[in-house]
Amino acid sequence: MTNETGAAAGWYADPTGRYEHRYYNGRTWTADVSSGGERFVDQLGLAPTTATNLAAQTGSPSGIGTAAMVLGIIAITISWMPFVVVLGLIAALLAIVFGSIGLHRSARTGSSRSAAVVGLATGASALVAAVIGVLLSVAVLDAYDSYVHPQPNETTVSDCAQAGSRATMKGTLTNTGDRTADYSVLVGFVRPGTDNAHRSTRITLEQVEPGATTDFEAQTQVDLDAVDCVILEVNGPLPFGVAVD
Repeated sequence: MTNETGAAAGWYADPTGRYEHRYYNGRTWTADVSSGGERFVDQLGLAPTTATNLAAQTGSPSGIGTAAMVLGIIAITISWMPFVVVLGLIAALLAIVFGSIGLHRSARTGSSRSAAVVGLATGASALVAAVIGVLLSVAVLDAYDSYVHPQPNETTVSDCAQAGSRATMKGTLTNTGDRTADYSVLVGFVRPGTDNAHRSTRITLEQVEPGATTDFEAQTQVDLDAVDCVILEVNGPLPFGVAVD
């Protein structure tokens, strides 16, 4: 039995100090007491005490147990995510700390034990899931670094032609680095004499051996009477196959 404050009915340290324990019925203290494992009826009685007073006297774990549970749920939800894993780790550690405190208090009061246990369990699980979050974060950073720092290369435009509204560019890329590499080439179709791309498209080139030259071709629809073809940029492999332009 509990009231709105979350203090559970049960045996607590006797606030009067006359006995070891006194029973709290969820609303008030009772005359039901115990000492040395034997139960008695306190003939002196005790003035009614609210659950709010009980919480202040015993340190009710209802709030800290609930906090542990909420933090644990949040932690296990986000701790596997790249970069957000940092917040997940903080929430997980707080859930474990609060859960431990709440569990310790519940041993005396019997209140909010379940919430504290959930907080401990989800906090510990979130720490395990955080390993995945860290690994994913490293993978994302490595993929992005490979994209923005491609292997050395040289590119040329070998042909630029237009047939009606369709423009075609042909080019070559030479891997001047010392290892096999993937590239993504951003091709632009611009107004003659300008550098502003009217249309652009990205071409991916895979497994280009060191010193090897590979041909590529890009086509797109244009709304111009004439176009020039330019290579806007050369990047490494698209991170997880996704363009980040």
